[in-house]
Amino acid sequence: MAMTCLVTMVVLLGAVNAKTKSPLVPFMVGCTVIINVLAGGGVSGTCLNPARAFGPALVSKYWSYHWVSWVGPIGGGLVAAALVRLLQGDRDTRIIMK
Repeated sequence: MAMTCLVTMVVLLGAVNAKTKSPLVPFMVGCTVIINVLAGGGVSGTCLNPARAFGPALVSKYWSYHWVSWVGPIGGGLVAAALVRLLQGDRDTRIIMK
Protein backbone atom coordinates (compact mmCIF):
# COMPACT_ATOMS: atom_id res chain seq x y z
CA MET A 1 0.00 0.00 0.00
CA ALA A 2 2.80 2.40 0.90
CA MET A 3 4.77 1.73 -2.28
CA THR A 4 1.79 2.31 -4.56
CA CYS A 5 0.91 5.42 -2.58
CA LEU A 6 4.41 6.78 -3.16
CA VAL A 7 4.34 6.17 -6.92
CA THR A 8 0.86 7.67 -7.21
CA MET A 9 1.91 10.74 -5.22
CA VAL A 10 4.85 11.32 -7.56
CA VAL A 11 2.57 11.09 -10.59
CA LEU A 12 -0.16 13.28 -9.12
CA LEU A 13 2.14 15.97 -7.78
CA GLY A 14 4.47 15.93 -10.78
CA ALA A 15 2.07 15.68 -13.69
CA VAL A 16 -1.37 16.74 -12.48
CA ASN A 17 -0.74 19.45 -9.90
CA ALA A 18 -0.31 22.79 -11.69
CA LYS A 19 1.97 24.27 -9.04
CA THR A 20 4.52 21.45 -9.06
CA LYS A 21 4.44 20.31 -12.71
CA SER A 22 7.78 19.24 -14.09
CA PRO A 23 9.08 17.87 -17.40
CA LEU A 24 11.14 15.35 -15.41
CA VAL A 25 8.07 13.40 -14.21
CA PRO A 26 8.81 10.27 -16.30
CA PHE A 27 12.33 10.14 -14.85
CA MET A 28 11.02 10.71 -11.31
CA VAL A 29 8.38 7.99 -11.67
CA GLY A 30 11.00 5.57 -13.01
CA CYS A 31 13.34 6.31 -10.12
CA THR A 32 10.47 5.86 -7.64
CA VAL A 33 9.58 2.47 -9.12
CA ILE A 34 13.24 1.38 -8.99
CA ILE A 35 13.50 2.44 -5.35
CA ASN A 36 10.25 0.60 -4.54
CA VAL A 37 11.45 -2.58 -6.25
CA LEU A 38 14.80 -2.49 -4.47
CA ALA A 39 13.24 -1.69 -1.08
CA GLY A 40 10.24 -4.01 -1.19
CA GLY A 41 11.27 -6.75 -3.59
CA GLY A 42 12.66 -9.06 -0.96
CA VAL A 43 9.83 -8.45 1.49
CA SER A 44 6.64 -8.54 -0.56
CA GLY A 45 7.64 -9.01 -4.19
CA THR A 46 6.69 -5.38 -4.87
CA CYS A 47 3.22 -5.90 -6.26
CA LEU A 48 2.41 -2.39 -7.46
CA ASN A 49 -0.12 -3.59 -10.05
CA PRO A 50 -2.98 -5.95 -9.17
CA ALA A 51 -3.27 -7.15 -12.77
CA ARG A 52 0.36 -8.26 -12.68
CA ALA A 53 -0.39 -10.41 -9.61
CA PHE A 54 -3.43 -11.99 -11.25
CA GLY A 55 -1.49 -13.76 -14.04
CA PRO A 56 0.88 -15.78 -11.84
CA ALA A 57 -1.98 -16.63 -9.46
CA LEU A 58 -4.08 -17.85 -12.36
CA VAL A 59 -1.30 -20.01 -13.82
CA SER A 60 -0.22 -21.49 -10.48
CA LYS A 61 -3.80 -21.81 -9.16
CA TYR A 62 -2.63 -20.38 -5.83
CA TRP A 63 -5.29 -18.01 -4.49
CA SER A 64 -4.41 -17.86 -0.79
CA TYR A 65 -3.94 -14.25 0.31
CA HIS A 66 -4.42 -13.05 -3.27
CA TRP A 67 -6.75 -10.35 -1.98
CA VAL A 68 -3.71 -8.56 -0.52
CA SER A 69 -2.39 -8.00 -4.04
CA TRP A 70 -5.61 -6.15 -4.87
CA VAL A 71 -6.39 -4.30 -1.64
CA GLY A 72 -2.87 -2.93 -1.14
CA PRO A 73 -2.37 -1.15 -4.48
CA ILE A 74 -5.96 0.05 -4.75
CA GLY A 75 -5.85 1.34 -1.18
CA GLY A 76 -2.51 3.03 -1.79
CA GLY A 77 -3.87 4.83 -4.84
CA LEU A 78 -6.93 5.97 -2.93
CA VAL A 79 -4.82 7.25 -0.03
CA ALA A 80 -2.57 9.19 -2.40
CA ALA A 81 -5.54 10.69 -4.24
CA ALA A 82 -7.14 11.70 -0.94
CA LEU A 83 -3.93 13.31 0.31
CA VAL A 84 -3.50 15.34 -2.87
CA ARG A 85 -7.17 16.30 -3.00
CA LEU A 86 -7.39 17.27 0.67
CA LEU A 87 -3.96 18.52 1.71
CA GLN A 88 -1.17 18.69 -0.84
CA GLY A 89 -2.73 19.83 -4.09
CA ASP A 90 -2.66 23.38 -5.39
CA ARG A 91 -5.51 25.78 -4.62
CA ASP A 92 -7.65 24.55 -7.51
CA THR A 93 -7.27 20.91 -6.51
CA ARG A 94 -7.63 21.07 -2.72
CA ILE A 95 -11.00 20.83 -1.06
CA ILE A 96 -9.93 22.11 2.37
CA MET A 97 -7.14 24.42 3.58
CA LYS A 98 -7.38 26.75 0.57
